[in-house]
Amino acid sequence: MKLKTKNPRLRRGFGGQEKLKANKGIVALPVMLLLGGIIVEIGIAGLLISYFFIQSNLGIRLSAEALAAAQSGIQDATIKIIRDKNFTPGSYSINIGNRSAQITVCKDTCAGSGKHQVTSLGIAQKKQRQIQAILNVNSTTGEVKVESIKEIAI
Repeated sequence: MKLKTKNPRLRRGFGGQEKLKANKGIVALPVMLLLGGIIVEIGIAGLLISYFFIQSNLGIRLSAEALAAAQSGIQDATIKIIRDKNFTPGSYSINIGNRSAQITVCKDTCAGSGKHQVTSLGIAQKKQRQIQAILNVNSTTGEVKVESIKEIAI
């Protein structure tokens, strides 16, 4: 039985079945490329999200380490003032591991008579935090009282 159609592929006897079977695999290539591209995009997006998440956690950790270094600078200056009530004001630096603190001590002129103002800048890589303390020093007994400690925005 012959079909009444003008398309030679659909008519028997003209090799239509062989041509249809040979063209079936052509559709698979674009589908595989499309699916592969989608999978690669999802993978890249996942990598970028994890990279930014790790970087934000690193920044928070470095900021906390800079604050700890600044607090260490305040404590160091306080100990130096306790040991020597006539401690000479000025600036100096200390290293705490691979972090550092830059300490500035000002006597009488910055915070008032009989008071020391200690400013400590903690540095951890690119992060910086600054703390300021006011210490009241009794000139006769050498007693040191901490009046205030506050963080200063940089």
